[in-house]
Amino acid sequence: MKARFRQSMGWLHTWSGVVFAWLLYFIFVTGSVGYFENEIDRWMKPEIVTSNDISDKQAIDLAMAQLGEHADDASQWYVSLPTSRDPYIEISWLQPGDPEKQVRRQWYEKPLEPNTGDITSIRDTSGGETLYRLHYNLHYVPPLVGYILTSLAGMLMLIGLVTGVIIHRKIFAEFFTFRSAKGLRSWLDIHNVFSVLPLPFHLMITYSGVMLLMGVTMSKVIDSQYGEGRQMHRQFYDASQLEDYTTLATEILPAQLNVDTALSDAKQRVTDQAVNFVGVIDRGTDTEHIEIWFETSEGVEFASLLKYHARTERVEVEIATGKAGRAAAVYDLLEHLHEGLFADIYLRWVYFLCGLFGAAMIASGMIIWLKKQVMKEATPSLLITLIVRLNRGALLGLPIAIGCYFLSNRLLAPDMPDRAAWEMHVLFAAWVLCCLYCLINRSREQWSTLLWSAALVYFAIPLVNMLTTHHSVITSLLNADWLMLGFDLSMWLFAGCFGLAATVVSRKHRGSTVAKKGPLVC
Repeated sequence: MKARFRQSMGWLHTWSGVVFAWLLYFIFVTGSVGYFENEIDRWMKPEIVTSNDISDKQAIDLAMAQLGEHADDASQWYVSLPTSRDPYIEISWLQPGDPEKQVRRQWYEKPLEPNTGDITSIRDTSGGETLYRLHYNLHYVPPLVGYILTSLAGMLMLIGLVTGVIIHRKIFAEFFTFRSAKGLRSWLDIHNVFSVLPLPFHLMITYSGVMLLMGVTMSKVIDSQYGEGRQMHRQFYDASQLEDYTTLATEILPAQLNVDTALSDAKQRVTDQAVNFVGVIDRGTDTEHIEIWFETSEGVEFASLLKYHARTERVEVEIATGKAGRAAAVYDLLEHLHEGLFADIYLRWVYFLCGLFGAAMIASGMIIWLKKQVMKEATPSLLITLIVRLNRGALLGLPIAIGCYFLSNRLLAPDMPDRAAWEMHVLFAAWVLCCLYCLINRSREQWSTLLWSAALVYFAIPLVNMLTTHHSVITSLLNADWLMLGFDLSMWLFAGCFGLAATVVSRKHRGSTVAKKGPLVC
């Protein structure tokens, strides 16, 4: 009975991983890159001028002057002050729609030049945000389709993780076992290492990812309580975002309420945190108020919020104390854990590496499955042969495609129409080309060729950056522009890793006798 149960769990573990293997690999890689969304966004907008030494008041004065000039009719203003991840001033506003002028309601975001206060003209780019969003909306498909596919993949991933723990009775002992040059056995050991070491992370990231998309997967539950349709679902989402507040009276008179007085009072109440955002909400209405956001460094929270209202004889301040309701609080916790919103630079690297371990776990699992399929027959079927080849392009083509995405940001003409969209087109075109190369080319050197290509692409990124902008490794170091410097050095680090892997694979191919029958899986 136990043997039959374990056999069933093994079958479930295999097929829950294989069915959406490439999609899960894509989700883990792009999701891992997304933990450096802000840093990527900064690199892909090289025209931005950093402003680490400017005071909060100076930054707000410059921002308010530009908002008054360019967004006087906007209902909401926001000023983003320089932080460690975004060391520049940025203004944003909600532009009201005007059907007569064919102007649609939308948000605008503009960085400022700190010395003059002028809006900085930057290239149109998809940036880090679009790259991050790939891991759940998938691009080129309607958002709902992307959410559904991602949810299904996440559910199967969760099944694969649970069944993997069940079928490995000595899972932790196997983690400390590695047998090199043993063919399939070595790949199983590699798979175990990538699975067991970050297992708590994999369980957390998969479960929280499924829960964050429950509005799609459990939409019928929302329908039963709120009714069908987008407007009814909006009530659900609004309720899930409600905050509990503590309301206190201040010494500020209603006539004195402005951004400066609110900021001064907020800094007296929150003394150990840096100001992140300042907002003027519902401008020109009876509900107009000012928001002050602080970066927090405690627990999994990433910001604390104070709202200033001129409702009575004295201005009242509302201090956010958490989500209203336990369900919303749990959802908020899962969101912060999944996205690492609270993480500092060191913890984001841990998130990033654990995410790449997840991608490696899926990749090694796919290779193991293909090896088993090849070993079943003396001559593998055409379908298995094609999947083997396509697997190489899918696994190594994605990092090459992301590198090409970064290169396109520097090589596409700054005034090119639909430039941001073309950056994404370059990414997917590069991935497709890698897959086509593996399908058409029958060489047994495909792994090493793709690895060397990845090394070349990532090595070229800092060089192209130096040739096309005023940034380089040396100038970034001299200007203490740590984000630009860190990005370029990271690209060379990845190039070195791919180059080392290519060297190892090339030596293995040259030093071993490869059977003439059957495709080379690894």
